[in-house]
Amino acid sequence: MFPIIGWHLDPYKVLQSLSLLEFHPKNMKNILHSTILRTHRQWVNYIRTVRGIRKQMQNSVFSSIESTFEATGEGSMALLVFYITLALGVSFLCSILEAVVLSIPHTYIAVLQKDKSKVGDLWSNLKDDDAVRPLTAILTLNTIAHTMGAAGVGSQVQMIYGEDSLTIASIILTLAVLFLSEIIPKTIGTAYWKQLAPVAGRILNVMTKALTILIIPIQWLKAILPKGSHSLVTRDDVAALADLGEEEGILEEDEETVIHNLLRLREISVGEVMTPRVVVTAFQSDSTIRTILEENTVIRFSRIPVFGESIDDINGIVIRSELLMAASRDEWDRKISEFTKPVKSIKGDNSVDDALDMFLTQRQQVAVVIDEFGGTAGLVTMEDVLETLLGEEIVDELDEVDDMRELAREQADTSEE
Repeated sequence: MFPIIGWHLDPYKVLQSLSLLEFHPKNMKNILHSTILRTHRQWVNYIRTVRGIRKQMQNSVFSSIESTFEATGEGSMALLVFYITLALGVSFLCSILEAVVLSIPHTYIAVLQKDKSKVGDLWSNLKDDDAVRPLTAILTLNTIAHTMGAAGVGSQVQMIYGEDSLTIASIILTLAVLFLSEIIPKTIGTAYWKQLAPVAGRILNVMTKALTILIIPIQWLKAILPKGSHSLVTRDDVAALADLGEEEGILEEDEETVIHNLLRLREISVGEVMTPRVVVTAFQSDSTIRTILEENTVIRFSRIPVFGESIDDINGIVIRSELLMAASRDEWDRKISEFTKPVKSIKGDNSVDDALDMFLTQRQQVAVVIDEFGGTAGLVTMEDVLETLLGEEIVDELDEVDDMRELAREQADTSEE
């Protein structure tokens, strides 16, 4: 308990003094009076001392803790506060940094690098090799802080408040670590990673350099282990980002549609978007301009395939403008074969993406679609590819029908009836 300054009352001496009454009856009154006065003075000094100690405790920063636990050892309250701060403070910082590392996407880093930002280069270096270096530094420092903090807190609590207080201290520290150094900082890091990225990047850069000796063995171990096959960004990720951008108003609905259709070009076959042969407009190669214009008062297409003996023998295309120019020069008897230009062919099971690549590399607008037997299945044009990309039919003032494939199906149904 507290030291009792000024208290010198010895019970044995009191009894001894009282026993003198038997041998000195004449002095009984004086002895009793002096004993009572001495005892009164000693009790007054004791009460004053206790009041002074209580006043000091009320002014102490740790008065609330000391009123709960009874001090029994020689531990340091300053060390206890230091270990608590070490366990919670360092872990709080590590949890925020970990959340930022795991939240910042490679797309954002690429944007920063495109803007020639030093932060972008810094994060590109940190996130390289699956972010092994920053995560190793964070987990190492966090483990050290938790271990040293918990050991130090337990030691000081046991010395200051006794062994019985360890259970209560462990429960309090566990809850504090859970909320103050895990849930709260990781929530902050996840929600505000973009704002924290510049500062977090600089801190992590220092941490990784300081803990290089611990990071290198982890990198060696990772190099030995088999590498998993994974991509930083997948096609599904891009599609999901397009959906998210449209939901948040960053992208328009038609822009989202174009992105989705662009990603699907590899999955859609040419046979699904081509104009079927039954509705293809084609000219025979030995026909004259006069015959063509008499049979077709309006030529709706800018490029028309030219065939030999049958539609399965397409040997090229003619351009409408060249035929009209020849007619304006009164070259009516010239044959279509004189204006024929080469045409490329593509298989029906090829993807629309393949057709687009062919059109761009070969500088073509039309290709003949070949079926599995080598015959003509139909025509595919750049317009068909664009319609697939946009998700809408492109119709001009000369088009009598919106969808040639639908027209082919209707004709097939009519012929069956």
